Amino acid sequence: MNLHSPISHTEVANKRGTIIHVGQQWCDNSPTRDPIRHFTIESIEETYGHHTAICRITHGIDRATGVQVLIDRVVNIDIDRLHPIRTGYRRVTPEADPS
Repeated sequence: MNLHSPISHTEVANKRGTIIHVGQQWCDNSPTRDPIRHFTIESIEETYGHHTAICRITHGIDRATGVQVLIDRVVNIDIDRLHPIRTGYRRVTPEADPS
């Protein structure tokens, strides 16, 4: 086993207590980013105790026209950025009912 290889997770909590798990859909919350990217968390990796969400950007929404723009790209996002703040991200899919 390589001690420097990332460890894969399906669910983790970030430093703000937000639960992040594979399959969640998020989008940009920045007032300046255009288009507004929408992405799905495909995996979560941990390297040296640091968690990163591996996300597939599925599309964007043009701010001026509201038209959906096709984007197909994979990005890595620090899970501590996945929290609904002005310059961060917001979850698009609601949490499932725990009952």
